[in-house]
Amino acid sequence: MKILDINQKQGEIAVKIENLYDLWTLYNIINKDDEVSTLTHRRVVLKEGTKGERKLMRLKLKVEDVSFHEFSNRLRIKGKILEGPEDFVSFGTYHTFNIKVSQKVTIIKENWLKHEVARLKETSKFETNFIILITAIETGLANLALITNFSYNRIATIKKNIPGKRYEQTYRNKALEEFFSDILKVLLENIKNTNIDLLIFCGPGNTKELILKFLQKNPNFNFKGNIEMSHASSGTESAIRETLKSKKLAKLKHKIKVLQEAEMIENIMAQFANDADLIVIGLDEVSKASERGAIKQLLIADLLIRGSSKKHKLKIEEIISSVENSGGEINIMSTENITGEQLVNLGSIIGILRYKL
Repeated sequence: MKILDINQKQGEIAVKIENLYDLWTLYNIINKDDEVSTLTHRRVVLKEGTKGERKLMRLKLKVEDVSFHEFSNRLRIKGKILEGPEDFVSFGTYHTFNIKVSQKVTIIKENWLKHEVARLKETSKFETNFIILITAIETGLANLALITNFSYNRIATIKKNIPGKRYEQTYRNKALEEFFSDILKVLLENIKNTNIDLLIFCGPGNTKELILKFLQKNPNFNFKGNIEMSHASSGTESAIRETLKSKKLAKLKHKIKVLQEAEMIENIMAQFANDADLIVIGLDEVSKASERGAIKQLLIADLLIRGSSKKHKLKIEEIISSVENSGGEINIMSTENITGEQLVNLGSIIGILRYKL
């Protein structure tokens, strides 16, 4: 994120989007009733009875809704038009910005919180999105998921009745081939439509090795990225979570945000088991601990920041400032991913303490 200008008096900050992570950052910073200005295309009817033409113009919107579309590399901002060329727009009508990488955007807020400005200034170490497609597989059952630094997408569950070893091998092999073919169809569709960096096959036994052999013999399967095999306890969705926490993927942790977050959640669960008194949960408990400088690591679900009332946002701002001032580490997790989902289930905001209170 490149900051082009800060006008504190007007509450305006102009930025240039440099990567996908910047779009995700803006998604968590731009709120309902903020104002956003940028260049955009809008269809204008110049002659009655025609479809009109798309014209480039600068508009300012009062924000009503913000949505993040990582696979199309854009941020959609919908709102009512406040400013624009009077010849072409009616003020108060709706427009949607499709914000992309390299675009310049100005955000206007009544009150910028300290952590919001800090996040804009922060240079992300996750400059590109790393996409993993995981297939958890056992005999007759497969679950597939697409995992990015920002989201977890359940793609498919595939089931097939596979005859046991006591049946004639021909029937068993035919059923396995049909099972693998169904998985191949899903893999090919996603490989074609998504820039996947890593395929992982996980599960018990040798089914994962068998499907890899099947895929490598298929002329349509021409995946050029890396493929990893990992042991897991089943072919269910829980095996995907299990694999994200495995040591097998530790070498990728430096560039895959979700793997780092999975480790954080695992550490919290271990801390619960070992000494739960070193953990505080919820705004009130975390706030009290932060005031005493006791928090060494703070985990916040982005939904808590994005969806909070102004009063709660100010409370979160105080907590973040206190933790920063005492040298604590702050992690904001995407609730579109399984790690963020787990954090929400644990209370949305958690502090790990330096000492017992």
